[in-house]
Amino acid sequence: MRAFATVLVMLSLIASGAAKDEFELGEFVKQHLNSIGTEQARGAAKNCVVQGSVTFQILNRAAQTWEGPATLVSEGNKLSSLFKFPPTVYRTEWFTSDGTRASVAFVRPGHWTEFGNFVKVHDEILTEGLWGGTLSTAWALAHVEERDAKLQDRGTKKIDGVELRRIDYLPKKNSDLEVQLYFEPNTFRHVMTVYLLTISARSASTVNQARNESETHYRLEERFSDFASFDNLTLPTRWTVRFTYGGVSNGTIDRYDVAAKKISHNMSLDAKNFEIK
Repeated sequence: MRAFATVLVMLSLIASGAAKDEFELGEFVKQHLNSIGTEQARGAAKNCVVQGSVTFQILNRAAQTWEGPATLVSEGNKLSSLFKFPPTVYRTEWFTSDGTRASVAFVRPGHWTEFGNFVKVHDEILTEGLWGGTLSTAWALAHVEERDAKLQDRGTKKIDGVELRRIDYLPKKNSDLEVQLYFEPNTFRHVMTVYLLTISARSASTVNQARNESETHYRLEERFSDFASFDNLTLPTRWTVRFTYGGVSNGTIDRYDVAAKKISHNMSLDAKNFEIK
């Protein structure tokens, strides 16, 4: 009887600890959303238009860079993202989502960049509102319950010498992506999202085939900084996207640096902005 009572006490403590963890995580998300603005200010922003410039470069290749305009338009759960470059560069990236479906435009007929294809295959980056972080009204943590997503607290991690709080995001839809969200512990601001995927080497029937096969690693990273106030909302004005893909020794690193020059809310928007093509 005493053993049974002991088991009940242990179960009670476990349940209490789990409830406490869940409560603390929920409170953290609330504090994070408040770091953007009050509930009233957030609710008043029906849409958001981010306009600026983007610079693209392949970090481990030639030092050449390309520049062009960048826009991120969002309304509710819908978003449209455009990094535009000269046609000869074949690097324009145009993503759209209506909240349930997503589309990635070709860079030329029948072709996507490696980055565009990655987002196309893993469209939860768009449909879950992860892309663009708090710059989008579709932001994942503002719609966790309605999307039925799960969050896992991973504690504090040191990134580039800075302590950040990591929370993993698990969409309701099965995904082979590992999605890590990082926040400043003191301000609760979201400053980074990391998406990770590893594709294992395929089984080879000969030694020669095995030598040519290797794991392929994908890492997509969004960083946000230089926060400023717009219509009573605190948002980042610098958005850095870094996409790494390939083998351990022969990977390619693409980098897009977006500088937001104007952020506006409650604009008159054309529904065609979010059309799935």
